[in-house]
Amino acid sequence: MLTVRALPFRRIDAACDGLLGFYHGELARHWTGGDRLFAHLLALARLGRWSSWERRMLAPRIRADGLSMADRKGLHRLLNPAAFPLAANPLKNKRLFARVAARAGLPVPDSFDPHQSSLARWLDSRLDIMAKPSFRSKGAGIVRYVRAADGWRAGTIPVDEATLLSKLTAIAHQGIVQVREATQLGLAEVSPGALPTLRVMTCLDESGEPECCGRALRLSAREDHPVDNFNAGNLVCAVDIEGRCGQAHHATGRCDRHPITGRRIAGRTVPDLTAAIDLALTAHRIFRGGFTVVGWDIGLTARGPVLIEGNWNPGTDVVQLVEETGIGASRLGRLYRHHLGRLAPERWRSARPVELEPRHE
Repeated sequence: MLTVRALPFRRIDAACDGLLGFYHGELARHWTGGDRLFAHLLALARLGRWSSWERRMLAPRIRADGLSMADRKGLHRLLNPAAFPLAANPLKNKRLFARVAARAGLPVPDSFDPHQSSLARWLDSRLDIMAKPSFRSKGAGIVRYVRAADGWRAGTIPVDEATLLSKLTAIAHQGIVQVREATQLGLAEVSPGALPTLRVMTCLDESGEPECCGRALRLSAREDHPVDNFNAGNLVCAVDIEGRCGQAHHATGRCDRHPITGRRIAGRTVPDLTAAIDLALTAHRIFRGGFTVVGWDIGLTARGPVLIEGNWNPGTDVVQLVEETGIGASRLGRLYRHHLGRLAPERWRSARPVELEPRHE
């Protein structure tokens, strides 16, 4: 994969063009003429524009102050220098994340540890598990396995134990195999296929302390969806400071009720909201080395909030969609601008128009 930074063909006035103008302006100011030309050619190739999906989902007034998915990775890479190499990034390497979080005493799902048990022995007492490969995003590659009366199944497909052990061994080599947490009772009827998660955006404030700058509730759309990622066809809704849900957003539009179960979403109260946000803030303090902004996925389980994962390059589309505000016009955008404004000139010069994303040193 590559990180691409494209510059639009327009005069960039960092003083009046908001977050994106400042970002593009600082790149242009520190780059050589050759770099600027290359970045303009990338924009000509339509690599720095809003996608058709974003144009359909985000109103023009949101995009006016917004941050596109085409721009966010380049910006996040500047703010989160510990992202690469990926193998050493605990917000991308799921095995490393689970190890650090567990050692810090954070509530996390029970995970297989090859140093403590064999996989076959660990599976003996488990009935419902998730296999998650590292270095993937948007729920790609995640599989749920459930032990039924006649053996293991992946959805409706039977899986014999030898095949299961082979598949899980391959995942556990770099990813994570863990117990699937039970959904909090008040949310099970609006997230039938996957554990619902609260996406909490945290960013270091002006004094260097983590601050909650955005939240959204993610719900599975169907019973056969083992993940709740919005980009995988699921639901997402805003959550106000009182913990009440707004209308749910779906690829097909908005809804007050779950499209499959018919249960009401809008107005429903998210349980343990304060505890979930506090968990995200605590996690950012532990993982703060090299990470200015993180998107946390907090599982809303029957035993309370559980830390599922952190994301070094969190999607800006969902936050802007549910809050109906461009990142640049939000508190999060102001903190982005604050931290970008304090980067050393050499950091800007080292941010190439196209950069590799190494997995290892």
